[in-house]
Amino acid sequence: MIADIFGLIPLVSLGILFLIFKQIDKCWRTAILSAAVVWGSVVALSTEILSLFKLVTFEWVFGLWLVADILWLIIYLKLNSVKPDLRSNDHSQLSSFLLWLLGGVSLIFAAVGLIAIVSPPNNWDSMTYHMSRVAHWMQNRSVEHYPTSYVPQLYHPPGAEFAIMHFQIISGGDRFANLIQWLSMVGSAIAVSLIAKQLGANLRGQVFAAVFAATLPMGILQGSSTQNDYAVCFWVVCFVSCGLAGMSAGITLSNTLKIGASLGMALLTKTTAYIFALPFILWFLIVGIKRFHQKMLPPILMIAAVTLILNIGHFWRNYDLFGYAIGAPQDFTKEYKIEIFTLPTFLSNIIRNLAMHTGTSISKINGLIVAVVKLLHKILGILPNDPRITWPPGQVYALSTPSFNENNATNPIHFGLIFATILLISNNPKLRQISIVILYFTATISTFLLLCLLLKFQPWHSRHHLTTFVLFAPMFGLTLSQLSNYKIANYIVAILIFMSLPWIFNNKFRPLLGESNIFNSSRNELYFTSRPKIEFPYYQAVDFVKSQNCTNIGLSFRTKNSWEYPLWVLFQQPGKPAPRIEHISTIDPVVEQKLNSEPYKSFIPCAIIYQSTKDDKQGKEMVVKNQTYVQKFSLEPLSVFLKK
Repeated sequence: MIADIFGLIPLVSLGILFLIFKQIDKCWRTAILSAAVVWGSVVALSTEILSLFKLVTFEWVFGLWLVADILWLIIYLKLNSVKPDLRSNDHSQLSSFLLWLLGGVSLIFAAVGLIAIVSPPNNWDSMTYHMSRVAHWMQNRSVEHYPTSYVPQLYHPPGAEFAIMHFQIISGGDRFANLIQWLSMVGSAIAVSLIAKQLGANLRGQVFAAVFAATLPMGILQGSSTQNDYAVCFWVVCFVSCGLAGMSAGITLSNTLKIGASLGMALLTKTTAYIFALPFILWFLIVGIKRFHQKMLPPILMIAAVTLILNIGHFWRNYDLFGYAIGAPQDFTKEYKIEIFTLPTFLSNIIRNLAMHTGTSISKINGLIVAVVKLLHKILGILPNDPRITWPPGQVYALSTPSFNENNATNPIHFGLIFATILLISNNPKLRQISIVILYFTATISTFLLLCLLLKFQPWHSRHHLTTFVLFAPMFGLTLSQLSNYKIANYIVAILIFMSLPWIFNNKFRPLLGESNIFNSSRNELYFTSRPKIEFPYYQAVDFVKSQNCTNIGLSFRTKNSWEYPLWVLFQQPGKPAPRIEHISTIDPVVEQKLNSEPYKSFIPCAIIYQSTKDDKQGKEMVVKNQTYVQKFSLEPLSVFLKK
């Protein structure tokens, strides 16, 4: 309980920062974004600095946030004594209907937040790399690259996991790990309401934008996980809002720093941020240079410098090991990178990505849509599962249907509303004449087109679409609020609230309802919700190793997607020091170099947990570092080898 209270210290810091900026900005939404930018920057920079000296420990991280809380509090008290006026510049009166909508959004946030706290991380990516890399960093007291059989633990941008690690170090567990995505979900809804205001929407349109973002099925499912799609989404919309503020208010030091920091945090969180941010970067650059001419040079250099400072640690680690700062090893780039650039392949990706959100629960309708997609591909002269633009190769094209799985959930209702919004804009001469609206609309659509141009189509691509959907929320709010028939607009937005309920209660991995809901299952059981068949073997393997009083545990995984993180959790014992867990073999020859550097070179395990593919069966003995290990336990998919 005390550890959980300690875990709230970083959130206290975020709250005080909000109060500080509320005094300065006089707008609570701007204050929230400003506080988040400073908070995220502190997480990133402090992690890199502490890591240089291998000081990523409880004492230093706890001390960091304690000092930060005290410092922020002193600043707030001084500002409060000088500027006691706490009034906001948001003076508009909310109608009873808008209050009802905000109440519905608040209930959505509360329910998703409850799930995030009660349930541990348990989706596939979290078990293989999001949470596993956090465990390794904490053990190593550093975020330096380490030997691992799953290379994405190393090369993927680490921004979201940095924040997770701070909570985990202070609280002593992963109770608050899902909060990063939840905070991003809440922050994104607030940010898009502010963007709607910046585009000229009235209060009604701003609330509508927040409802659109908050009710996205993919967003609701991801808001209680440790995926990072919502985290990168928040930093992108934060960057866009700061950029719009810069175009409105002109060049200021404060806003220049916020633009650079939010862009830097986006790039530090997920590589797709380069795609989402590029259209807006070009827009802001062109407008800025056209308006301010040579005066734009210092802000541009400052934004670039701040962005680089936040990312240089990760860039250097990747360059030092792999030879390049951004990207993935060759074996992994084939999963993402388009192999051929032609008009037919580009149109194929657009068609399939759009069709992804048209699936229904009615098979006849789905069959008709698939037939149309295949007909269009026949006209284009390309297969709908062309391996040059599709991953994984060899799959038969199928339409995504509404799902409660955060890996492939779609947003069919919101997708239809986006097309309705586009039609309304095209038929609204007033909106078509507002340049900022058209340019924002163009930039948002460009994020989707760039995604189709650069990335192979994947069954779980709807995760990447989340940011584009959220970016479209201000357009929806602005357009719908201008309908002459208020009742139709109100009904549409109210329906979004009610239609979100199934995704709140029936999350496939973290359900609130059903026999195996998050309240009826133990925390350890919930780690295996999506793979219940491996729960018993994992328990048995860990119990066997514990019975040997082994403190140095080696991991030898021959598969790329091994569930590593549950082992870290199951080996923890109250009142006992955690064992040292290291990979003793890797699949990637470049990462294998790390095995020959300290402290990994001198690591001698007393037990090895082995996991192989179906075609790669290890014998009864293995030799590691001139030591012979004999198999003493085996239960699919794990085997345990002990030193002979």
